Amino acid sequence: MTNASMSFGRRERLAIPRGSAWLAAGAALLIDGLRRLDRWQLSRQRDEPRTAQEVMAWADRIEHTEPSFAADLRAAALRADVETASSPRH
Repeated sequence: MTNASMSFGRRERLAIPRGSAWLAAGAALLIDGLRRLDRWQLSRQRDEPRTAQEVMAWADRIEHTEPSFAADLRAAALRADVETASSPRH
Protein backbone atom coordinates (compact mmCIF):
# COMPACT_ATOMS: atom_id res chain seq x y z
CA MET A 1 0.00 0.00 0.00
CA THR A 2 1.22 3.47 -0.75
CA ASN A 3 0.26 6.76 0.66
CA ALA A 4 -0.91 9.05 -2.06
CA SER A 5 -1.78 12.67 -1.68
CA MET A 6 -4.09 14.56 -3.90
CA SER A 7 -4.25 18.25 -4.40
CA PHE A 8 -7.19 19.91 -5.98
CA GLY A 9 -6.39 23.26 -7.46
CA ARG A 10 -3.97 25.82 -6.19
CA ARG A 11 -3.01 26.14 -2.53
CA GLU A 12 -4.29 29.34 -1.01
CA ARG A 13 -2.49 31.17 1.73
CA LEU A 14 -4.60 32.48 4.54
CA ALA A 15 -4.36 36.24 4.81
CA ILE A 16 -4.81 37.86 8.20
CA PRO A 17 -7.36 40.67 7.96
CA ARG A 18 -5.72 44.09 8.28
CA GLY A 19 -7.89 45.15 11.23
CA SER A 20 -6.90 42.06 13.19
CA ALA A 21 -3.21 42.74 12.64
CA TRP A 22 -3.66 46.33 13.85
CA LEU A 23 -5.63 45.17 16.87
CA ALA A 24 -2.95 42.61 17.77
CA ALA A 25 -0.19 45.23 17.41
CA GLY A 26 -2.16 47.68 19.55
CA ALA A 27 -2.77 45.06 22.24
CA ALA A 28 0.94 44.18 22.26
CA LEU A 29 1.85 47.87 22.68
CA LEU A 30 -0.68 48.26 25.49
CA ILE A 31 0.62 45.18 27.33
CA ASP A 32 4.22 46.35 26.92
CA GLY A 33 3.28 49.78 28.24
CA LEU A 34 1.52 48.30 31.26
CA ARG A 35 4.55 46.11 32.02
CA ARG A 36 6.84 49.15 31.84
CA LEU A 37 4.52 51.09 34.14
CA ASP A 38 4.50 48.21 36.61
CA ARG A 39 8.30 47.96 36.62
CA TRP A 40 8.56 51.75 37.09
CA GLN A 41 6.16 51.73 40.04
CA LEU A 42 7.97 48.83 41.67
CA SER A 43 11.32 50.56 41.24
CA ARG A 44 9.98 53.71 42.94
CA GLN A 45 8.86 51.77 45.99
CA ARG A 46 10.96 52.61 49.00
CA ASP A 47 12.51 49.93 51.11
CA GLU A 48 10.86 49.39 54.43
CA PRO A 49 12.75 50.58 57.49
CA ARG A 50 15.00 47.93 59.01
CA THR A 51 16.44 49.64 62.08
CA ALA A 52 14.97 51.54 65.00
CA GLN A 53 16.64 54.72 63.73
CA GLU A 54 14.99 54.36 60.31
CA VAL A 55 11.59 53.84 61.97
CA MET A 56 12.14 56.96 64.08
CA ALA A 57 13.02 58.94 60.95
CA TRP A 58 9.86 57.64 59.26
CA ALA A 59 7.81 58.70 62.30
CA ASP A 60 9.33 62.19 62.08
CA ARG A 61 8.35 62.45 58.40
CA ILE A 62 4.71 61.47 58.90
CA GLU A 63 4.02 63.12 62.26
CA HIS A 64 2.28 66.19 60.80
CA THR A 65 -0.18 64.07 58.79
CA GLU A 66 -0.60 61.00 61.05
CA PRO A 67 0.40 61.84 64.63
CA SER A 68 -1.07 58.74 66.28
CA PHE A 69 0.61 56.38 63.81
CA ALA A 70 3.89 58.23 64.29
CA ALA A 71 3.56 57.77 68.06
CA ASP A 72 2.96 54.05 67.58
CA LEU A 73 6.03 53.83 65.35
CA ARG A 74 8.16 55.62 67.93
CA ALA A 75 6.94 53.31 70.69
CA ALA A 76 7.74 50.23 68.61
CA ALA A 77 11.17 51.59 67.70
CA LEU A 78 12.00 52.40 71.31
CA ARG A 79 10.79 48.98 72.46
CA ALA A 80 12.91 47.27 69.80
CA ASP A 81 15.89 49.41 70.72
CA VAL A 82 15.56 48.48 74.41
CA GLU A 83 15.15 44.78 73.58
CA THR A 84 18.22 44.88 71.36
CA ALA A 85 20.29 46.62 74.05
CA SER A 86 19.23 44.19 76.80
CA SER A 87 19.69 40.99 74.81
CA PRO A 88 23.00 39.17 75.33
CA ARG A 89 25.34 39.33 72.37
CA HIS A 90 26.80 36.14 71.00
